[in-house]
Amino acid sequence: MSSESLIAQTIEGYVFIDSNGNSKMDADEKGLNGVMISNQKEVVLTDENGHFKIKPIEGNFIFVTKPEAYQFNLDKYNNPEFYFLYQTKQIKEDLKYPISEPLEIVPQVLYFPVYENPGEDQHSCLLMGDPQMRNDKNLIYYKEGIIPFLAAKNADFYVILGDIAHNKLEILPKEKQVSATLGIPGYRVMGNHDMNLRATGNNYANETFKRVYGPNYYSFEYGRFHYIILNTVIYKGWWEEIGAPGNYYGGLTIEQTKWLENDLKHVPSDKTIVLFSHIPLYNFYVSRPSLQRVFKSLENHKKIFAVSGHLHNIMAYDYNEELGWQNSAEFEGLVAGAVCGSWWSGPVDENNIPFSTCTDGSPKGFFQLYSNSGEYNYVFNPINYPFEYQFRVNVINDEIWVNWFVGKTTDSVQVFIDSDTEALNLINFTGKDPFIISNVKNNKQMDDISNTGHLWKAKLPADLAPGYHLIKVLARDSKGRLFNGYKVINTDM
Repeated sequence: MSSESLIAQTIEGYVFIDSNGNSKMDADEKGLNGVMISNQKEVVLTDENGHFKIKPIEGNFIFVTKPEAYQFNLDKYNNPEFYFLYQTKQIKEDLKYPISEPLEIVPQVLYFPVYENPGEDQHSCLLMGDPQMRNDKNLIYYKEGIIPFLAAKNADFYVILGDIAHNKLEILPKEKQVSATLGIPGYRVMGNHDMNLRATGNNYANETFKRVYGPNYYSFEYGRFHYIILNTVIYKGWWEEIGAPGNYYGGLTIEQTKWLENDLKHVPSDKTIVLFSHIPLYNFYVSRPSLQRVFKSLENHKKIFAVSGHLHNIMAYDYNEELGWQNSAEFEGLVAGAVCGSWWSGPVDENNIPFSTCTDGSPKGFFQLYSNSGEYNYVFNPINYPFEYQFRVNVINDEIWVNWFVGKTTDSVQVFIDSDTEALNLINFTGKDPFIISNVKNNKQMDDISNTGHLWKAKLPADLAPGYHLIKVLARDSKGRLFNGYKVINTDM
């Protein structure tokens, strides 16, 4: 790779099909046309020779959007090699944790080899919210209590939805080593606990994240899906007067918003857009101007799915006018819970790993997203419970309560008692799950209990005979999938 001085008005490069796998663009190897290249603000396309030119921006990455049916070389941690950091100046802030060093020379030409990756039309990915590891003990919980469950799934890649660390950024490279054992490409979202908290402002808050993982926002494609990693955390900077971390809020910087607009201009409207963020793209959590700019950039697309972490509970919902979405396109949202549950707290299992129920009463767990020709569905995989455990059922006085972990408020839930063919129709309501209330009270569980909208209840029949009864729960989601669950109750008690 040839090089020149640090002064670069433009950088050029090639995206090419590396037929012989030597990572060099040989004379007989073809460039790939129409591939998106970005400096995290502008987006350009490669020409028929796979060639591009783009202006470098100090401190920004130049990255390639993985094209459909191709894959990059993977590094020793199975992470795609799709970016180059253009940093020519030393960052002078004391950020406590290691950050990237400035370049000694700037390459004259960048080369991004790719190889064919057939069969992407049907693919799946694993989605993890908030591992939130503050120390090596938590890392062991992740290694022993999460990774084996993920490894049992057949998936093409995984996404960690932020808060990988819990302000202890020495965990980040360790997580990368542990997750590499999954043997599939990994993508990561930056969370509010993954920042350099000693940064004086937002500009340098992600420097250690960048050093370990690369860009904090970018896009990639699999089949008929265009995936977008967003950074929805804006940091106000270290509070020097009291020597403490400053506040943050949910939003996108103007530069990131401009990139998002430029990125989506090159994506056909019939491709499904999947947005990954840490803080949910939701009115209560992200500033309204940021949210409206995101919505504006999506207005020409027909099918959109937004997935996030941050809340340590599960919330499935549809975007509508009440949430600020004025378009008729199908737009669905999912807050994917947390693999750490309630911050690795509560009673432990036989392997001495906390059950750590999430704040809404759902088990800690992960999701698997299945994609096929632009259509998708997703399933929740609870940890320490069988896959069929999609409900928690309680009897409160004379009422039966159902916590359907992934239910939307518009979904229908029915209950059958014993062999009855006539169902009790449950009504949806917002409240606190009684199981998590009991867990907090009796089992040293973190006392963060959240209201949830995925609760349903109905009165038990007044003429129900004393004794044991089998409760059967049937629920159907908006995609027509049927879920069922069971509980035995005793009316003598």
